[in-house]
Amino acid sequence: MPTTSVALSPYSHGRLSLPNRIAFLATVNNLGRNRAITPELVAFYEERARGGAGLVITEGLSVHPTSVPNGTVPLAFDKELVPGFARLADAVHANDRPIVGQLWHVGRQALWNPGMQPWSPSPGRDPYSGSTPHAMTDAEVLEVMDGFAQSARNLADAGFDGVEIHGAHGYLVTQFLSPSSNQRQDRWGGSTTDRSRFVVEIINAIRERCPDDFVVGLKLTAHEYVDGGIDLEEAQAIVSRIVETAPVEYLGVSQANFSPSLEYHVPDLSFDDVPFAHLAAGVREVAAGTPVMAMAKVPDVETGSDLIERGVADLVGMSRAWLSDPHLVRRVERGETPRPCTYCNTCWHYIHTGRPVTCIYAPETGRELEARDEEASPAASEGRRVRVIGAGLAGLETARVASRRGYEVDVYEESSQAGGRLAREADIPGRERMGLATQWLQKAAVREGARVHLGEQVDAEVIREWNADDHVVVAVGAQPVVDDLDGAAAYSLADAWETRAELGGPVVIVDEMEDDPTYAVAISLANDGHEVAVVTRRDAVARNVAYVSRIGVLRRLDEAGVVLHTQLLPVRVDDGVLVARHVFSGKERRLGPVKTIVRAGPLAAARSPVPPGVDAVVVGDASAPRPYEAVFREAHTVAAHLDRIQP
Repeated sequence: MPTTSVALSPYSHGRLSLPNRIAFLATVNNLGRNRAITPELVAFYEERARGGAGLVITEGLSVHPTSVPNGTVPLAFDKELVPGFARLADAVHANDRPIVGQLWHVGRQALWNPGMQPWSPSPGRDPYSGSTPHAMTDAEVLEVMDGFAQSARNLADAGFDGVEIHGAHGYLVTQFLSPSSNQRQDRWGGSTTDRSRFVVEIINAIRERCPDDFVVGLKLTAHEYVDGGIDLEEAQAIVSRIVETAPVEYLGVSQANFSPSLEYHVPDLSFDDVPFAHLAAGVREVAAGTPVMAMAKVPDVETGSDLIERGVADLVGMSRAWLSDPHLVRRVERGETPRPCTYCNTCWHYIHTGRPVTCIYAPETGRELEARDEEASPAASEGRRVRVIGAGLAGLETARVASRRGYEVDVYEESSQAGGRLAREADIPGRERMGLATQWLQKAAVREGARVHLGEQVDAEVIREWNADDHVVVAVGAQPVVDDLDGAAAYSLADAWETRAELGGPVVIVDEMEDDPTYAVAISLANDGHEVAVVTRRDAVARNVAYVSRIGVLRRLDEAGVVLHTQLLPVRVDDGVLVARHVFSGKERRLGPVKTIVRAGPLAAARSPVPPGVDAVVVGDASAPRPYEAVFREAHTVAAHLDRIQP
């Protein structure tokens, strides 16, 4: 049955009028270009508008030539881009959704454009990028303020409903607001009033230059979680100053900055849901009726409604949940279950390594135009059958998409559990939420009409009995490669976890995956009392973990007492002692006692059961072991284009 909730009810306050209270938050997507609003960028936002977002907030848009973080962020300060921004606004408005553009100056955080001279209120070095900024003169402060106002005017001319000033995450506005980064002695620094002057005057300048009905929102950090930085008490003082002197239409409440506190910026699956709701509640206490938007790991509409009903916030912002399902609200309104976010932060990893945004198991995300073409391609002829061997990630996605396209689909899985390695990962403490993906996939495939046969092995004899016109898709996954070292028992990561009670210590994990499951197992074994070390040939561990989550991984490894060895490869065990070779110098060193070697990768494609003479398409890890997102994308694409593949 369709679901109703307070979060899905219309909301109005002053200039702000929304069809519901669930916003799609500003999210860098790397689909645009500095001087071009690309069709891919427009389609990305249009899809969230189609999906029912009550408010669409764009990614940060550059307000001044000293803030061009990378080659994809559109330049709001450039009047020549107004026609492109108008196309974006029109696409969102065609779905009866409002759109605001986030105005962004990165300040000293020259994260992806080190050739620039970063500007900041003070010359203190940025803790993340390591850049040392130029301390802005009074004239330069005024120049950037004008950039904010002119950018807002450009967006107003393009038909935007408003703007959101990015005053969070340690970027320029936060650098002015925070006593830890603003050491100025002039009118722009010192007291809360003077540190707030920059944003107050930006708000007033936008009001003067834009239409009376133009919305101005402010996203700010309510706690930086750094010594001497903004805490909730200081944030309340800042908010009180703003609502008194430069009222805005809403206040978005975030936390942390680009320092070790970045772990809190986009809390991953190791955090409880809505872990920073108290910050939104604290801001709302002093907001004098200004609507407050809560954010940070709001997993679903139901949780958003709870925040509103408890008086924590008036509005709810979500980002990653919209990346995993662009039709989040529409599905809830129809009584369906949206594709749940796992909070693995792979999306953040892609964004901050300069790649188009993606989701591990929503292949449409970041490729909305391609997905529309796939939906428009011809459906299956009546009675066409697809037989999928394997109910792991690729098998379930193939079944889901093929069934939706009209095929009769049967999936055969020899084990009693669907989901493959993703389901196995969900058995590890701290990784349980990954199981939501496999649960949703299996249910979605069945809902579309697929028949999933668990505990049913398929061999060559069975396959020969199938109709020659059937499409056969091999998705049997991958097997771990376990190389023995004489003198120590050797296990795969999965086998080591399943038989952990029997492992002898010390345990050495040879890390060839460089991803979360390896470290979750290491931490759990150490917390159970094992002496654990991780050895990698790389110069650092966790290279495939988003930095925002890597902080927590490294912290937990250290807290558990796990020893890390980098740039080394184990070569033998001498009298119970592990000997490793430096990958560059070739020098050997003795690392200490070892009883158990755990091979965390690599993986090798499992053998196909399809006999010679039978045509089949191989997808996922069975084709080549890869990250989840690559496996899903291949399976999705194959299933969407089965009509082009002759069985």
